[in-house]
Amino acid sequence: MNEIKKIWRARKWMKSNEPFLYAWHAHLGYVHDLFDEFQHGATVTAVADKREMNELLLTRWSEVGVAIGHLKIDRKGLIRSKKSMVESMSKSSDQNVGVLLKEMMELHIPILLSYSELLNGEEYASYQDDDYAGTVAATSSFIERFAFPKVYQWLQKVDAKSVVDFGAGYAGYLSRIGAKEENMKLVGIEKSRQVCLDAESHIPYELKSSIDLYPEDMMSWSWDGDRFDVAMMNNLLYYFAPDERYQLFQKASEVTSDSGSLIIISPLHESQHGHAFSAAFNSFMSAHSNLHQLPTSKEMVDMASKAGFELKQMKPIVKEGAWYCLTFQKAM
Repeated sequence: MNEIKKIWRARKWMKSNEPFLYAWHAHLGYVHDLFDEFQHGATVTAVADKREMNELLLTRWSEVGVAIGHLKIDRKGLIRSKKSMVESMSKSSDQNVGVLLKEMMELHIPILLSYSELLNGEEYASYQDDDYAGTVAATSSFIERFAFPKVYQWLQKVDAKSVVDFGAGYAGYLSRIGAKEENMKLVGIEKSRQVCLDAESHIPYELKSSIDLYPEDMMSWSWDGDRFDVAMMNNLLYYFAPDERYQLFQKASEVTSDSGSLIIISPLHESQHGHAFSAAFNSFMSAHSNLHQLPTSKEMVDMASKAGFELKQMKPIVKEGAWYCLTFQKAM
């Protein structure tokens, strides 16, 4: 009986690891544009020769793809990408979500796998902005697709004429606003100079309002113009220790008008949705010496109140990831 239980448990854990194959396969296909290469049917040899790749390893990748349904073999014996994989994992597709896999596979999972050493006292890793700024900015751009409608609704509600975005990334929110509204004052603060340069050269919309980007640290940046109607802070709070986060709300209060608003988009801990992912995010953050735990909604409301803001809206953006859009406005 014990032997049967042992075999059953082993099979259970093997099956629990099967979903990883889907993520691993899709990630490689996204990074190397392999779903594009096999979109219209091709042999492994042809793709390997064209891309100067290791044919044996590409064969193994294609075999996994066929086994899990990402690829299929057509009547001519050619390997062909499933249409759904091209749509979701081709960089040329406006439906692609590959950047989320890229961040998870290249940033989050390696750190989680290092927990064994960390638990035994190994030194914590130090998160380097320059190494991952592009990937993180691209992920933020993906989240922006879900969040922007809620952001724009609020801008219209308060008749905003000026917006400052702290941690602007690729200026996605500002670009979307600038494409819709004329005569808006749009300012972005992004610590990474390279991300600023990339944003300026790859704005995807025809703008009705120009955007000014500043490659500076948000806490040391100063503004001597008219105060803004709306300040935005997206995916920033975990870069600050809990006892330092009040400074973010103070900064927002300094640069916004007497009736100004603050919009924060962030994953939340102990929220209504996404408990597994928020716990995993916290595990990732805690494995770094310079990252910090996710905020809770209570923590956010308390700090906002001290800075003169009150919560007006809290809406989920991506429930599975515990991402929320919180909107605050200065108390009148």
